Amino acid sequence: MYDRFKTRRRNAGIYKAVAALAIISGLLFLGYRYQRYLTFWKYNQNKLVKKIETVRQVADKQNRQEELTGLADTLERYKEEHETDPDAFFLSGEVHYLLGETYLAGSFSELFINDKLRDINKNAKMEFLKAIKDIQKGSALDNNTIDENFSIMLAKSCFYTDYKSAADVYRIVQKSGDPVKFKDVENIRFFCIATVMNKREDYGLKLLSQYGMVKDNIKGLLFYATAERIANKYTGAIVNYKNVLTMTSDDKIRKLVHVNLGKIYFNKSLYRESLEQFTLALKIDEKDMLPKIWIGKSYSALGQKDKAKAIWSEVLTTDGANNEARELLKTM
Repeated sequence: MYDRFKTRRRNAGIYKAVAALAIISGLLFLGYRYQRYLTFWKYNQNKLVKKIETVRQVADKQNRQEELTGLADTLERYKEEHETDPDAFFLSGEVHYLLGETYLAGSFSELFINDKLRDINKNAKMEFLKAIKDIQKGSALDNNTIDENFSIMLAKSCFYTDYKSAADVYRIVQKSGDPVKFKDVENIRFFCIATVMNKREDYGLKLLSQYGMVKDNIKGLLFYATAERIANKYTGAIVNYKNVLTMTSDDKIRKLVHVNLGKIYFNKSLYRESLEQFTLALKIDEKDMLPKIWIGKSYSALGQKDKAKAIWSEVLTTDGANNEARELLKTM
């Protein structure tokens, strides 16, 4: 009888060990599978703020994107646990905004200079829309208040996604306070361009000239010349674009300047001058279809329809998916 009791005790011990091992294994599996979602337990608000600031300093875009993706997942759970805390939504909005920027083809200045502000990919738009939703929710929870940093993020998100009109974007950006106090020159420049686009050209250009670091280097001068162009201050834009040409031998920049000069002359109905500039741009890069499109427009405006038709047909032969060339040919 003692032997049977001893055997039962030994078997019971084995069963308990197996059960404990199964429980531990299950917990480890769940921890591995849902580790992103469990990390929020490690964070309080101060730690989240510090983590966001740390991620902002990550130089490599791919690494920053991965870090922000994980942080966005963490903040989704954090919002669930703090559903009435405005800061939870503001921080989530900031992370989505920063993640949206990682999907852009460049900084605001680079997109503006290269006329790429409307070429925003779907991943960037999705993150900016999430940022808008979170920041607006945070503001609603905080008695419709919003500090200057989140105001500028909200305004830029609305701008990139066409979520609001230029007038509405300007109203939001005004809530960000005095642009002179901004630490980031990109935000100063955005404020100035939002001002220019809201038909306050002189004020916006003055601010840009004083605080936008537009005279420090070639890219700054390019930014200012482009701002003058969209403000229809063509004389100043022409002077500054030509100054850039005297300052650089970089073919990429020179092509960009010739294209922008061509657009100015075209808008001023100086079609021979525009044709000259677009031709100079094409000589720098014969594979670029944009100068060819504009050369055709210049020929058409000069009444040389056959030449316009020939060059647009050439564009379609090279690039069958070029819808602009196809639509222009339909007008002939």
